[in-house]
Amino acid sequence: MASIDRFERVESVKLVEAGLAAMKFLGKPLSRLPSKGRAMIYGLPDGQTVRIRTCNDHLLIVVGDTAALDAKLNIEGTDWLLLVMPEIERTPGNAISYLLPTSEVEAEARRTHEAWLAGNPNTKGDNRTWNLWFKKAAPAGANDYATKWAKYRLNIPTAPEPLSPVESGGRGNIRTEVENARRRIAQAAGVPVDAVTITINFGG
Repeated sequence: MASIDRFERVESVKLVEAGLAAMKFLGKPLSRLPSKGRAMIYGLPDGQTVRIRTCNDHLLIVVGDTAALDAKLNIEGTDWLLLVMPEIERTPGNAISYLLPTSEVEAEARRTHEAWLAGNPNTKGDNRTWNLWFKKAAPAGANDYATKWAKYRLNIPTAPEPLSPVESGGRGNIRTEVENARRRIAQAAGVPVDAVTITINFGG
């Protein structure tokens, strides 16, 4: 199953497209603004700015330029943060998006990092990555943001366009579809993916 896990990943560009489509659907179209490096900065019709971040897992990765509590964070500089993730981690299908106030995200990142340091963690002292997890089964104190930030989730009936995997093409898509189905069934049943077997009879 390890090779399948590596295969199952949604391209960042597809997640960005899903986020842009969701914003447009809700009457908040975004326009790309000039930015340095790989930053994806957009503007709202009212002049406010939005940074788009994507992740194949249900978490927001915040990176500081140093390990200090007052470090400059890579989410700063815009009014909003649009986080886009696959509905099922690392799996093509629908996307989920959160439009988060950057100031609130920054405050949470600093608060959880300070609390983590207060616990005297086994670290070399140069931890610049401060994760905020959206699932409950994650480090306590920095978890369950799907609940904490539920009010910021973009509520649309379905994803405007289903996400596609990193790799695709021809009959290889059959394997992708089968593995996606296995993951969904396993998640619904609360069992490991290895416990789900799908048999296809092409002979009718």
